[in-house]
Amino acid sequence: MWQFEMREDAVLAKMLKRFQAQRDCAVENPSINNTAVSLWKDTGQVYYLENTLKLTYQSNAGKITVEKLSMTSLPQVLAELQALDTVSTLARKETANQVDAFSVSVCGVTWQTADNGQSIRIKALPEAANLRSPTACFTKSQAIFKHAFMLEHDDLLTPASLSKPGIFTYNRISLNDFISQLALANEKLANGQKATVSVGHQNFETAFTDHEQSIIEKFIKHDETVFNKDGRQRLLTDKG
Repeated sequence: MWQFEMREDAVLAKMLKRFQAQRDCAVENPSINNTAVSLWKDTGQVYYLENTLKLTYQSNAGKITVEKLSMTSLPQVLAELQALDTVSTLARKETANQVDAFSVSVCGVTWQTADNGQSIRIKALPEAANLRSPTACFTKSQAIFKHAFMLEHDDLLTPASLSKPGIFTYNRISLNDFISQLALANEKLANGQKATVSVGHQNFETAFTDHEQSIIEKFIKHDETVFNKDGRQRLLTDKG
């Protein structure tokens, strides 16, 4: 027993000595604590994928998501949902006299360049553009465009705020303005860049919804254990 304690003390002493050496080294060389710098730089250019158009809202029965909508059918879908009786299970949920807002979004892709200027990669942007409104007429709407720096100088829209770099917010934007802005932003990209886009709606599809994915991840991360008859812990994955 005494020999075991001596070995344990020796190991602990070595660990403390090593930690002290690492701390002293970090003090002498502050650059060691710096976080890694990405070799890729964001260009801010975004190509919006119109075939990823999605409508979401909170209904009386739960969250509703309608995917792969066309730009032409969207107004009719919104009008029919707006006309639903408030007691309908598919009608938008009302909380404290506030009806849940419609959320219209599209995914997009952005280009990143390497520091050496010789390499380019494409990065997917879920919900690259989003339009929210409590009514189907969008008179009290708010639109958000991610990484679309070119929108700042458009005559069609004037940003309401620039709270975050690369994210622009616009108020009271109609559905037609939103769709037109997507087309306008896409037109500004060079044909060579558009040709490199190999990302479509299938790249954003998953086997699970966001809610399902969050539940699964919580279950996987949680260390669920049970006890054997002899009192020892046993993982749920164990047999017997």
